[in-house]
Amino acid sequence: MKPSHVVFTAAMASAFFLAPDDSQAAEWKKGMSSPEIKQLQLRLKAQGFFTYPQATGYFGAVTEEAVKAFQRAMNLPVTGSVDPATYAKLTVSASSRTLAIGSRGDEVRELQQRLKRLGYFRYPQITGYYGAVTAEAVKQFQRDNRLAVTGRADQATLERLKQTEGSVSSSVGLSVGSRGSQVRELQRHLKQLGYFTYPNITGYYGEITAEAVRRFQRANGLPATGVVDSRTAARLGNAVKAKISPPPTSKRPSLLLSIGSRGEEVKRVQQKLRELGYFINSDITGYYGAVTADAVRRFQQAAKLPVTGVVDSQTYERLLGQAPAVKLDVIELVADAAELLGAPYVWGGDAPEEGFDCSGFIFYLFQQQGVTLPRTVALMWKAGAPVSAPEVGDIVFFATTTSGPSHAGIYIGNGQFIHSGASTGVTISRLDQSYWKQRYLGAKRLF
Repeated sequence: MKPSHVVFTAAMASAFFLAPDDSQAAEWKKGMSSPEIKQLQLRLKAQGFFTYPQATGYFGAVTEEAVKAFQRAMNLPVTGSVDPATYAKLTVSASSRTLAIGSRGDEVRELQQRLKRLGYFRYPQITGYYGAVTAEAVKQFQRDNRLAVTGRADQATLERLKQTEGSVSSSVGLSVGSRGSQVRELQRHLKQLGYFTYPNITGYYGEITAEAVRRFQRANGLPATGVVDSRTAARLGNAVKAKISPPPTSKRPSLLLSIGSRGEEVKRVQQKLRELGYFINSDITGYYGAVTADAVRRFQQAAKLPVTGVVDSQTYERLLGQAPAVKLDVIELVADAAELLGAPYVWGGDAPEEGFDCSGFIFYLFQQQGVTLPRTVALMWKAGAPVSAPEVGDIVFFATTTSGPSHAGIYIGNGQFIHSGASTGVTISRLDQSYWKQRYLGAKRLF
């Protein structure tokens, strides 16, 4: 559903929702049925939490999950029942202005500034206009914080933004040479996630800590600087939170695989990760160690799941192919690619507003078609099925800096491919050009 279809201004919300009195909101819970519960469902739907097509007036499992999601977003006790505190927050949220595509003004500027400080809004200027770039930044923040991914800045999103900004400020700017309690906390978090492998928490930010930060950044699609910037701090906080309190799921609620786990489920996960090019260890061991955790993180990052390195039910079901497959439209893929001609080359870039590296360009275009690919050239090479002659939409690979695959582009027909080159940005080249012909490794299909 497009954001414009579900935007409610304060005036519309006031006219549309008939608020029950406080006595009616003493506690609504599963099994109840009334017109007031229908209004509750409409409130939750306006905020993106109630996803059932119609408001029914019956408080069932779907409504309970919507209430829990709302409570998590608002930092309320997650009970699934609507108590007075939950109802009060719902009332405030329904009457507050929701920012969405087309909004303008100081509220949008403040939103963009907050997103920029956290590393989500990467457009050079604060514009005060809520366009596609702002919506995409909001969606990424919502994904990272397990909010309803609508691209609209509703009250739940705005409150979480304020909370996140406050929580990450203490660790921002840590780098080699830093010392103290903030470094110790950083090392503890990295150790929880399997990145910091030194035996002791030292409180000193040396090369070992910097390398742990770089590994975390690479796994999360961030520039691998080894410095804790605002986006790294926010992503790290979310990953730790997800590991400590994994989100409840409706299927396989007891499944949780992490470092130290053993058995057939681990073997099954490793086998699937190897098929997809994420698990590079030669043996299926059935033991969940650091190699398996790294492979899971890369899969989670590519699938836009919380990057925890832990296989919860959501990760398991996505990995094992429970989600419906998406058919790629190669014509749309090539058309989308053509619109990006001239975009600059930026190492680590995978969005139009900042630029692309070669794998980020491919990753972004396939993502627009609903197809999730591994994020690096090496992993794309491992995940793809070899083809003897490329067809439109296939990925062509080259050895430019090493003997293995180090550059890639999308084949568009007639011996041509579109790619993001380090010296050219997004451009079209020919396979029979001497430079590319000498370095060509082959083509693979990833859809």
